[in-house]
Amino acid sequence: MKPAPDIVFVTYDDLKQGDPDDGLALDILSARGFNCSFADWRDQSFPFTQSRLVILRSTWNYHLYQEEFVQWAKNVAAHTILKNSPELVDWNHDKRYLRQLSESGLRIAPTFYIEKNSAPVKSFEEILAVLYGPAEPISPRIVVKPSVGLSTFGVKKFDLAESGGQQAAREHINQLGDNYCVMVQPFLDEVEGYGERALVFIDGKFSHAIRKSAFQHLAVAGEAGEARVQATESEIEFGRRVLTFLPETPLYARVDMVPDRYGRQLLLELELIEPSLFLQVEPGAAEKFADAVQACLSVN
Repeated sequence: MKPAPDIVFVTYDDLKQGDPDDGLALDILSARGFNCSFADWRDQSFPFTQSRLVILRSTWNYHLYQEEFVQWAKNVAAHTILKNSPELVDWNHDKRYLRQLSESGLRIAPTFYIEKNSAPVKSFEEILAVLYGPAEPISPRIVVKPSVGLSTFGVKKFDLAESGGQQAAREHINQLGDNYCVMVQPFLDEVEGYGERALVFIDGKFSHAIRKSAFQHLAVAGEAGEARVQATESEIEFGRRVLTFLPETPLYARVDMVPDRYGRQLLLELELIEPSLFLQVEPGAAEKFADAVQACLSVN
């Protein structure tokens, strides 16, 4: 058994040394005298439960082992400090949390949910009616994704007006539906134009914003086509409002949003488990994150 460090940044087996972006904060903490380490969450030899503080970071395979991951988080939290908390992990690992937020009054990207093992999709008329409503012009372009996943896992775009488009979309939905709840959303033109905005919050406070590329592939921070942008006041205020729906202030959060055709912000995802925080693009962000991590040790 390896000796237990003070602070662990949790990663996965394909990125054993962690995301270099996270390493900026871990290096700062090491320089302050803390014994720090990256560790694969599935490494059974690592003493997570004996460490003082365990921070979920690049656990980019949790969607493949979702039940195991949620139980692992609960087990670790029963013995030491886990951030974000297991309660947030349990709630956030399945994107059906978006439905709860919508029902609570938060504006999200229009979504039609098809529960796991439902009857095969035969027609898209009902789906499109829910996505657009009676007064909206209907676009035939849709996005299909599983409710548990990250990056582009299981995510595909379809044009229902193209030859074979409906059949291809139907097959993908039915295939995903064997293992997941399936989410169908309209393809929002603003994702390719204005671009999706990812707002990073550290300890509940806005830090910086990134423009993400459409259908961004899984990669370490800085290598997936993202770029730093200046968030507008309305975007920052929307991000803050999203966090008010949580039962606790998370150590970190990334609020991914896009404006609709009327300029109103829509929540795409609230990332509380493994989002890239893009610390390298914002001067002082790594220090802010290191400060917030260190504070977890002093208040618990």
